[in-house]
Amino acid sequence: MKTTMKRNEDGFCGAMQLLLAAACLLFNLAGCSVFMAAQLPDKKNLEVFKPGVPRQVVLAEMGLPSGYENRDGVRSEVYKFKQGYSQPARVSRAVLHGTADILTFGLWEAVGTPTEMIFSGTDTMVLVTYNGNDRVETVEYFKGGEQSQ
Repeated sequence: MKTTMKRNEDGFCGAMQLLLAAACLLFNLAGCSVFMAAQLPDKKNLEVFKPGVPRQVVLAEMGLPSGYENRDGVRSEVYKFKQGYSQPARVSRAVLHGTADILTFGLWEAVGTPTEMIFSGTDTMVLVTYNGNDRVETVEYFKGGEQSQ
């Protein structure tokens, strides 16, 4: 037995197709800003750049430096990273975007996605000089900085 949907006088079948197409479009659009907010970089602990902190502690927080120099027994390292956001901030932003997506039927993405692109963290570059005991001696921010916390 073959079943087919036939269009009745009020256009019910056409309306259902339109509704289904709109729902598919909504679900494809919705979520970009939610995903972007959830995938933001973590907030780095810049306290490791205080004088006297052992190099191993800096490496544990920042990872390997992007560049280094050892001149006359003085070690200098450059760290490049994106200063991100705390976990509660990332979750809050994702929930806000998700709620706004639902309330505006996905129209929020026109605002939310560019917003997440702009506020995706602060590019930071730091030069750290260590003393003979491999402890932080001086710190110089070239990009980003302490005020980015």
